[in-house]
Amino acid sequence: MSSDPGQHDAPQYYRPGPSTGRYPQYPQNPYPNGWHGGSTPPASPQQAPAAPTPAPQPGPGRQAGQGPQWNAGSGWGPPPAGLGSGPQGRPARPRQVLSALIVLVAAALPFVVMGIGAMFATITDAVLDDTGIPRADIDAALAQTGLTMDQLTQFVRVMGGVFLVLGLVWIALAVVAFLGAGGARIALAVLAGVYGIPLLLLMAPTLPLFAVLVVVLSVAGVALLYGPAAKEWYATRRLGAASRS
Repeated sequence: MSSDPGQHDAPQYYRPGPSTGRYPQYPQNPYPNGWHGGSTPPASPQQAPAAPTPAPQPGPGRQAGQGPQWNAGSGWGPPPAGLGSGPQGRPARPRQVLSALIVLVAAALPFVVMGIGAMFATITDAVLDDTGIPRADIDAALAQTGLTMDQLTQFVRVMGGVFLVLGLVWIALAVVAFLGAGGARIALAVLAGVYGIPLLLLMAPTLPLFAVLVVVLSVAGVALLYGPAAKEWYATRRLGAASRS
Protein backbone atom coordinates (compact mmCIF):
# COMPACT_ATOMS: atom_id res chain seq x y z
CA MET A 1 0.00 0.00 0.00
CA SER A 2 1.31 3.52 -0.85
CA SER A 3 2.34 5.58 2.25
CA ASP A 4 2.77 8.98 0.56
CA PRO A 5 0.59 11.40 2.58
CA GLY A 6 0.29 13.69 -0.42
CA GLN A 7 -1.69 11.25 -2.33
CA HIS A 8 -5.45 11.58 -1.84
CA ASP A 9 -6.57 8.65 -3.95
CA ALA A 10 -8.16 5.59 -2.40
CA PRO A 11 -5.74 3.05 -0.98
CA GLN A 12 -4.45 0.69 -3.62
CA TYR A 13 -3.24 -2.81 -3.06
CA TYR A 14 -0.56 -4.43 -5.16
CA ARG A 15 0.31 -8.03 -5.55
CA PRO A 16 3.89 -8.94 -4.71
CA GLY A 17 4.65 -10.13 -8.23
CA PRO A 18 3.11 -10.98 -11.59
CA SER A 19 0.43 -13.60 -11.55
CA THR A 20 1.22 -17.01 -12.94
CA GLY A 21 -2.35 -17.37 -14.10
CA ARG A 22 -2.83 -20.60 -12.20
CA TYR A 23 -5.56 -20.72 -9.62
CA PRO A 24 -6.56 -24.34 -8.98
CA GLN A 25 -9.63 -23.41 -6.97
CA TYR A 26 -11.26 -21.62 -9.91
CA PRO A 27 -12.36 -23.24 -13.18
CA GLN A 28 -10.84 -20.32 -15.12
CA ASN A 29 -8.47 -17.51 -14.10
CA PRO A 30 -10.15 -14.16 -14.84
CA TYR A 31 -6.78 -12.32 -14.63
CA PRO A 32 -4.17 -14.29 -16.64
CA ASN A 33 -1.74 -11.27 -16.85
CA GLY A 34 -2.07 -10.26 -13.22
CA TRP A 35 -3.99 -7.35 -11.73
CA HIS A 36 -2.71 -4.02 -10.47
CA GLY A 37 -4.66 -1.55 -8.37
CA GLY A 38 -6.13 1.39 -10.18
CA SER A 39 -6.55 -0.39 -13.46
CA THR A 40 -9.91 -1.56 -14.67
CA PRO A 41 -10.18 -5.35 -14.30
CA PRO A 42 -10.95 -7.16 -17.50
CA ALA A 43 -14.49 -8.34 -18.01
CA SER A 44 -15.12 -11.87 -16.86
CA PRO A 45 -16.12 -14.33 -19.55
CA GLN A 46 -19.86 -14.71 -19.97
CA GLN A 47 -21.49 -18.04 -19.37
CA ALA A 48 -23.42 -19.61 -22.18
CA PRO A 49 -27.20 -19.11 -21.75
CA ALA A 50 -29.09 -22.12 -20.54
CA ALA A 51 -31.14 -23.99 -23.06
CA PRO A 52 -34.86 -22.99 -22.90
CA THR A 53 -37.13 -25.44 -21.14
CA PRO A 54 -39.70 -26.82 -23.58
CA ALA A 55 -43.26 -25.89 -22.72
CA PRO A 56 -45.49 -28.81 -21.69
CA GLN A 57 -47.69 -30.04 -24.49
CA PRO A 58 -51.44 -30.19 -23.89
CA GLY A 59 -52.48 -33.71 -22.95
CA PRO A 60 -55.84 -35.49 -22.87
CA GLY A 61 -56.63 -34.14 -19.42
CA ARG A 62 -55.38 -30.58 -19.98
CA GLN A 63 -56.23 -27.89 -22.51
CA ALA A 64 -53.73 -25.61 -24.23
CA GLY A 65 -52.77 -22.61 -22.08
CA GLN A 66 -53.30 -24.41 -18.78
CA GLY A 67 -50.55 -25.44 -16.43
CA PRO A 68 -49.58 -29.06 -15.89
CA GLN A 69 -51.61 -31.10 -13.47
CA TRP A 70 -49.98 -33.37 -10.90
CA ASN A 71 -50.95 -36.99 -10.72
CA ALA A 72 -49.95 -38.68 -7.49
CA GLY A 73 -49.85 -42.08 -9.16
CA SER A 74 -47.89 -41.38 -12.37
CA GLY A 75 -46.53 -37.82 -12.09
CA TRP A 76 -47.80 -35.05 -14.31
CA GLY A 77 -51.11 -35.64 -16.01
CA PRO A 78 -54.86 -35.76 -15.30
CA PRO A 79 -55.87 -37.35 -11.99
CA PRO A 80 -57.39 -40.83 -12.20
CA ALA A 81 -61.15 -41.22 -12.03
CA GLY A 82 -62.56 -40.91 -8.52
CA LEU A 83 -59.43 -39.20 -7.12
CA GLY A 84 -60.04 -35.64 -8.27
CA SER A 85 -60.42 -32.66 -5.99
CA GLY A 86 -64.21 -32.51 -6.43
CA PRO A 87 -66.70 -34.09 -4.03
CA GLN A 88 -67.20 -37.80 -4.27
CA GLY A 89 -70.43 -38.89 -5.97
CA ARG A 90 -73.16 -40.87 -4.28
CA PRO A 91 -73.19 -44.66 -4.58
CA ALA A 92 -74.84 -46.04 -7.68
CA ARG A 93 -78.40 -47.30 -7.25
CA PRO A 94 -78.57 -51.07 -7.82
CA ARG A 95 -80.90 -52.52 -10.41
CA GLN A 96 -82.86 -54.39 -7.75
CA VAL A 97 -84.20 -51.07 -6.40
CA LEU A 98 -85.47 -50.07 -9.84
CA SER A 99 -87.06 -53.51 -10.30
CA ALA A 100 -88.72 -53.17 -6.90
CA LEU A 101 -90.21 -49.82 -7.93
CA ILE A 102 -91.71 -51.30 -11.10
CA VAL A 103 -93.17 -54.31 -9.29
CA LEU A 104 -94.62 -52.26 -6.44
CA VAL A 105 -96.26 -49.76 -8.79
CA ALA A 106 -97.72 -52.66 -10.81
CA ALA A 107 -99.24 -54.07 -7.61
CA ALA A 108 -100.97 -50.77 -6.80
CA LEU A 109 -102.22 -49.77 -10.25
CA PRO A 110 -105.29 -52.08 -10.20
CA PHE A 111 -106.48 -50.44 -6.99
CA VAL A 112 -106.01 -46.98 -8.47
CA VAL A 113 -108.03 -47.93 -11.55
CA MET A 114 -110.76 -49.65 -9.53
CA GLY A 115 -110.89 -46.76 -7.07
CA ILE A 116 -111.40 -44.18 -9.82
CA GLY A 117 -114.07 -46.33 -11.48
CA ALA A 118 -115.93 -46.97 -8.21
CA MET A 119 -115.98 -43.26 -7.30
CA PHE A 120 -118.06 -42.55 -10.40
CA ALA A 121 -120.13 -45.74 -10.43
CA THR A 122 -123.90 -46.01 -10.04
CA ILE A 123 -125.24 -49.29 -8.69
CA THR A 124 -128.18 -50.69 -10.64
CA ASP A 125 -129.75 -54.12 -11.08
CA ALA A 126 -127.74 -54.60 -14.28
CA VAL A 127 -124.52 -53.85 -12.44
CA LEU A 128 -125.38 -56.35 -9.70
CA ASP A 129 -126.13 -59.01 -12.29
CA ASP A 130 -122.69 -58.48 -13.92
CA THR A 131 -120.74 -58.97 -10.70
CA GLY A 132 -120.84 -62.75 -11.01
CA ILE A 133 -122.32 -63.13 -7.55
CA PRO A 134 -125.71 -64.90 -7.40
CA ARG A 135 -128.48 -62.30 -7.23
CA ALA A 136 -130.20 -64.17 -4.42
CA ASP A 137 -127.12 -63.73 -2.23
CA ILE A 138 -126.96 -60.02 -3.04
CA ASP A 139 -130.65 -59.50 -2.24
CA ALA A 140 -130.24 -61.41 1.03
CA ALA A 141 -127.26 -59.26 2.00
CA LEU A 142 -129.13 -56.05 1.18
CA ALA A 143 -132.13 -57.17 3.17
CA GLN A 144 -129.95 -58.09 6.13
CA THR A 145 -128.10 -54.76 6.18
CA GLY A 146 -131.11 -52.69 5.21
CA LEU A 147 -129.27 -50.87 2.39
CA THR A 148 -131.08 -49.40 -0.55
CA MET A 149 -129.64 -49.02 -4.03
CA ASP A 150 -128.75 -45.39 -3.39
CA GLN A 151 -127.06 -46.23 -0.09
CA LEU A 152 -125.16 -49.08 -1.76
CA THR A 153 -123.99 -46.66 -4.44
CA GLN A 154 -122.67 -44.26 -1.80
CA PHE A 155 -120.95 -47.10 0.01
CA VAL A 156 -119.24 -48.27 -3.19
CA ARG A 157 -118.05 -44.74 -3.95
CA VAL A 158 -116.59 -44.34 -0.48
CA MET A 159 -114.79 -47.67 -0.79
CA GLY A 160 -113.49 -46.58 -4.20
CA GLY A 161 -112.01 -43.44 -2.61
CA VAL A 162 -110.36 -45.58 0.07
CA PHE A 163 -108.85 -47.89 -2.56
CA LEU A 164 -107.62 -44.90 -4.57
CA VAL A 165 -105.94 -43.27 -1.55
CA LEU A 166 -104.30 -46.52 -0.47
CA GLY A 167 -103.03 -47.15 -3.99
CA LEU A 168 -101.57 -43.65 -4.29
CA VAL A 169 -99.96 -43.88 -0.86
CA TRP A 170 -98.41 -47.21 -1.83
CA ILE A 171 -97.01 -45.74 -5.05
CA ALA A 172 -95.67 -42.68 -3.21
CA LEU A 173 -93.88 -44.89 -0.68
CA ALA A 174 -92.42 -46.97 -3.49
CA VAL A 175 -91.05 -43.84 -5.19
CA VAL A 176 -89.58 -42.49 -1.93
CA ALA A 177 -87.96 -45.86 -1.24
CA PHE A 178 -86.53 -45.80 -4.77
CA LEU A 179 -84.97 -42.41 -3.99
CA GLY A 180 -83.17 -43.91 -0.98
CA ALA A 181 -85.38 -43.38 2.10
CA GLY A 182 -85.08 -46.37 4.42
CA GLY A 183 -88.23 -45.44 6.35
CA ALA A 184 -90.37 -45.84 3.23
CA ARG A 185 -88.98 -49.33 2.78
CA ILE A 186 -90.07 -50.26 6.31
CA ALA A 187 -93.54 -48.74 5.75
CA LEU A 188 -94.00 -50.83 2.60
CA ALA A 189 -93.11 -53.99 4.48
CA VAL A 190 -95.64 -53.15 7.21
CA LEU A 191 -98.42 -52.35 4.73
CA ALA A 192 -97.76 -55.53 2.78
CA GLY A 193 -98.28 -57.57 5.94
CA VAL A 194 -101.21 -55.58 7.33
CA TYR A 195 -103.26 -55.33 4.13
CA GLY A 196 -101.95 -58.26 2.10
CA ILE A 197 -103.44 -61.12 4.09
CA PRO A 198 -106.88 -59.47 4.66
CA LEU A 199 -107.06 -58.59 0.97
CA LEU A 200 -106.25 -62.14 0.02
CA LEU A 201 -108.93 -63.51 2.33
CA LEU A 202 -111.51 -60.93 1.25
CA MET A 203 -111.12 -61.29 -2.49
CA ALA A 204 -110.29 -64.98 -2.66
CA PRO A 205 -113.94 -66.11 -2.99
CA THR A 206 -114.73 -63.79 -5.92
CA LEU A 207 -111.39 -62.83 -7.52
CA PRO A 208 -108.84 -65.39 -6.36
CA LEU A 209 -106.36 -64.89 -9.22
CA PHE A 210 -106.42 -61.12 -8.86
CA ALA A 211 -105.91 -61.31 -5.11
CA VAL A 212 -103.02 -63.75 -5.40
CA LEU A 213 -101.36 -61.67 -8.14
CA VAL A 214 -101.55 -58.45 -6.13
CA VAL A 215 -100.18 -60.06 -2.96
CA VAL A 216 -97.36 -61.82 -4.84
CA LEU A 217 -96.29 -58.57 -6.53
CA SER A 218 -96.34 -56.68 -3.25
CA VAL A 219 -94.26 -59.29 -1.43
CA ALA A 220 -91.81 -59.58 -4.35
CA GLY A 221 -91.26 -55.81 -4.43
CA VAL A 222 -90.59 -55.63 -0.70
CA ALA A 223 -88.24 -58.63 -0.95
CA LEU A 224 -86.22 -56.85 -3.63
CA LEU A 225 -85.86 -53.81 -1.39
CA TYR A 226 -84.43 -56.07 1.34
CA GLY A 227 -82.07 -57.97 -0.96
CA PRO A 228 -78.28 -57.90 -0.36
CA ALA A 229 -77.49 -55.27 -3.00
CA ALA A 230 -80.34 -52.98 -1.88
CA LYS A 231 -79.44 -53.36 1.82
CA GLU A 232 -75.83 -52.40 1.11
CA TRP A 233 -76.97 -49.38 -0.91
CA TYR A 234 -79.28 -48.14 1.86
CA ALA A 235 -76.53 -48.64 4.46
CA THR A 236 -74.02 -46.69 2.35
CA ARG A 237 -76.43 -43.80 1.89
CA ARG A 238 -77.19 -43.77 5.61
CA LEU A 239 -73.49 -43.62 6.48
CA GLY A 240 -72.92 -40.88 3.90
CA ALA A 241 -75.75 -38.79 5.32
CA ALA A 242 -74.39 -39.24 8.85
CA SER A 243 -70.88 -38.17 7.79
CA ARG A 244 -72.20 -35.05 6.01
CA SER A 245 -74.21 -34.03 9.07
